[in-house]
Amino acid sequence: MSENTDQHRSLLEDVVNNFVDGKFFNADVEGILSSFPVDGNVWILGAGKASFEMARQAENHFGTQIKDGMVIAPESSRDLKQVQVFKGAHPYPDEDSVSASYELWELAKKIPERDTVVFLLSGGASSLFCIPANGIEIDEYQKTYELLLNSGASIDQINIVRKHISETAGGRLGELLFAHRLISVILSDVPGDKPEVIGSGPTVPDPSTFKEAFQVLKHFRLWEDVPHAVRIHLSKGMHDDSPETPKPETSNWKKHKVTVISGAEILAKNVGSYLNNRGFNVKVSDEAYDADVKKISKRMCSDAISILSKKADMKPPAALVYYGECTVDVKGGGKGGRNQELALNAAISIEGQHPISLLSFATDGIDGPTDAAGAIINSETTLKARKKKLEPESYLQKNDSYHFHEQMDTTLKTGTTGNNLMDIQVILVG
Repeated sequence: MSENTDQHRSLLEDVVNNFVDGKFFNADVEGILSSFPVDGNVWILGAGKASFEMARQAENHFGTQIKDGMVIAPESSRDLKQVQVFKGAHPYPDEDSVSASYELWELAKKIPERDTVVFLLSGGASSLFCIPANGIEIDEYQKTYELLLNSGASIDQINIVRKHISETAGGRLGELLFAHRLISVILSDVPGDKPEVIGSGPTVPDPSTFKEAFQVLKHFRLWEDVPHAVRIHLSKGMHDDSPETPKPETSNWKKHKVTVISGAEILAKNVGSYLNNRGFNVKVSDEAYDADVKKISKRMCSDAISILSKKADMKPPAALVYYGECTVDVKGGGKGGRNQELALNAAISIEGQHPISLLSFATDGIDGPTDAAGAIINSETTLKARKKKLEPESYLQKNDSYHFHEQMDTTLKTGTTGNNLMDIQVILVG
């Protein structure tokens, strides 16, 4: 069995390396922009984990038409020719995020109405491009983000709250630029590809309300835990003492255009084709998943085991490809991310099965607040752990998947990839 799992790991590492090298997906920003002919000056704005690469393509397309520009990314060490790159923090915003957001907001206010604005958005923008609502301090903002991200809430639910404690999210930048020709190019990192959810939708109208934000916090029993200033702000909003986000029915922004790139679906299909060419029978998931990590892991492992037990309509060697974003209800004080947690759940479920291997990968290269991108495990992983006196269930209970994978040499590290297309899982059977 070890020979098979070694071959599996090598192939799964090749999948990751090909993605990082841009062979499976490239956000064709230039191609999209070519469908929007522009005369005169262009201003480039943007935020998100992929905003640097998107801005580079925008520079290639518009060239000397660019008057000025600015994007906010997780790192500012790389330079563009005409667009400034400011640094923000992720997954929790910090002073850099806020100061960079003020800079972008002030630049946007200076853009003449006759000029065209291109806004480049990708995942991570909720914490990179954010100005706390009046009365909320940055540490209170961070605390709210942390509670939400550890609560098990979906990204849609999380961003309903984020949009109502921010001065930039939920269409507020679109409202500022309502009279401009505004082209939003949005790289999706969320199931459903809703533009009002991706990056908390700074340039598109927001259908959610202060009341819904309150209901999310109540549902996940966070209302009493979030800082007092957050509760005060949301309460004011519910009583019409703070302005609502711009709504679709009242935001008549005729000169605005929005294009969403569903990158995760493209990536999954390309990975499937790659594995098919290497002799695997392949099944790619029809749609992005969005559910609790335990539920998703159980479904994936059941699919794999059913192939071995000949209950599925596939035969080994088989490859299953999934994409989406799961939620984790964090109870313990350990370290990890949703991909590492999913991989640990799966390792326990497939323990001792005939050769099964799984890759769980955050396509931005950052899985939670760690330096890992995910993990690669197989049906021997937890057996070997137990021989080393490591109890995988204990690590899972503490939400400490990072330290489990570090000790088992199953951690996947890529560094930032310049992309952000949800998470992808690949299972190889037989």
